[in-house]
Amino acid sequence: PKRWDVFICHVSEDIEYIQQLKEALVREKIDVFFAKDELSWGCELHRVINDGLRYSKYGLVVLSKQFVEKCSKWTSTELSSLHSKSRLSSQDCILPVWKKDITEVEVGNFDMTLVGIKLLKKRICR
Repeated sequence: PKRWDVFICHVSEDIEYIQQLKEALVREKIDVFFAKDELSWGCELHRVINDGLRYSKYGLVVLSKQFVEKCSKWTSTELSSLHSKSRLSSQDCILPVWKKDITEVEVGNFDMTLVGIKLLKKRICR
C-alpha cells in the first residue's frame, strides 16, 4: 500500500490555511495524505481516510477555533484514530499545529492530551 509521512486532520473551514501548509510540506519533500487529493469518483470515503490514517507516519492535527467548535464526526474519528495509533505504536504520532486563533485553554477544554503534547514538544526543543 501507498505510505505517507503525514496525514492532515482538519476542518473544511480552514482549507485556505491547509492548502498553504500542504504546499509548504510538499516543497520540503514530505509526502502528505490530503483527503481531497486521494478521493476519486465512487471511492469509499471511510476506507480512503482509514488507509490514510493507517499508512501515514504522523498525523498533523490543525487546531483552530473552527476545529474545536465544529468537532465534526470526521475530525473526531480521525483524532480518536490518531490517539489509538499512538497508544499502539512505540512513538507519538500526533503533531498538533496550532493556528493563531486558538488558545491553550480552548484546546484543553476540547482535548487535554493535545495541550500536553504541545508542552512536551516545547520542552524538548529548548
